[in-house]
Amino acid sequence: MVAAISARLTVSSAGCDRALAHWCGSSRLEGVHHPRSPGLIVVAFALTLARVAAAQGPFITITPGPPEGPRWVDHVSVLAGNATIGALTAGVLQKLKGGSFKDGFVRGAVGGAVSYAGKRAAAQDFWGAGLLGREINAVGVSMVRNASDGEPTFSRLYLPVGPLPARATVRFTRGVAVQAQLDVAAAGWLAAGLLGSRLNLDVAESFSSGAPVFEAAGRWLVESEHSVLAYAAGRSVFLGDPGLYRRAPPPRARVLAHERVHVLQQDFVLTAWSDPLALAALNRFGAGRRMQRYVTLDALGWVVTAVSHLTYGSDRLDRFPTESEARFLAGR
Repeated sequence: MVAAISARLTVSSAGCDRALAHWCGSSRLEGVHHPRSPGLIVVAFALTLARVAAAQGPFITITPGPPEGPRWVDHVSVLAGNATIGALTAGVLQKLKGGSFKDGFVRGAVGGAVSYAGKRAAAQDFWGAGLLGREINAVGVSMVRNASDGEPTFSRLYLPVGPLPARATVRFTRGVAVQAQLDVAAAGWLAAGLLGSRLNLDVAESFSSGAPVFEAAGRWLVESEHSVLAYAAGRSVFLGDPGLYRRAPPPRARVLAHERVHVLQQDFVLTAWSDPLALAALNRFGAGRRMQRYVTLDALGWVVTAVSHLTYGSDRLDRFPTESEARFLAGR
C-alpha cells in the first residue's frame, strides 16, 4: 500500500495556495502536502476502522486542538489520536482473525501511545533524535501488530535498521531469533536518491535521523513545482536547496523534524497495515511464503492515494490529520 509519498513544505506569500503546504511568513509551519503518501493510510484506514468498530469504540483524529489552546492540551489530543488508531487497528484485525476485539483494542491503544512518544522524540532538536524516535515508534508499532495477531505484546519487534532500507524482526517466542528483511520500497527510494541528479546524501544527518537524508544542490527539488521545499518518500527525506527560494525558508532543523515525523507515520503503515496484507497474499503461494521471510512490501499506496483524494479532495490536502500531527510536533 505504499507508493510515492511527498510531505511538502513550500515557500509562499501570506495568501497561501491550499493545495500545497506553505511557509506563510508567520514563523510557523502552515501545512504539508502528501499527494502520494503511505502516511495517508493513517487517515483512510482509520476512517474505515471507525466505521467497522463504531459500535465498539470511539474514533479520535490525530488533529491537535485550536492553536490558541495550551500546548499540553494539543499533546493530549495527538496522544489520544495515536492511541485510538492503534486500538482500532489491533481490535478490528484481531476480531477479524477470530480473536478478542477488547484485547486488541486495549493493547493496541498502549502501542499507539508508545508510537506517539517515538514521534515526539523524533521531532526534537538533538543529534540522534530521529534514530531514537524511530526505534521507540517501532516498539509501539510492534505492540499494535502483535495485538492485531493475538500474540503476546512483546513476542516480536519490527525494528528499522537505522537509515538502511532494511528491517530486523526480533522474535522472543522460542529464545531470541533475528530475521533481516529488505524493505523494497525504501530500497527503491534510496537508489533513486543516490542516482538522482544533483542530490547529495548527508551521511551524518542520515544516521541522526535514522533515515536517508538527501539535499538538492543548485536545483529545484521538484522541477514542476518550485515551491516544494522538502518531502518524505519511502522512508527517505529529500530537502531542497534553500538558496533558491525568494523568501527565507523555515530553519533546516524544523523542516527535518517535520519530515522525520512523516517517516515514522510511514513505518506505522508498513508494519501495522500494509505488511499483514502482503503476508496474507504471499502465504497463498510457496514462493511467496519463502519470499516474505526476506523482504517486506508496501502493498497499499495506490489505494490510499485514490481513497484520500476521493475523501478529502485536492483542495483540502493541507488538512490531513497526518500533516497536522507533523506540523504540531515539529513546532514542539
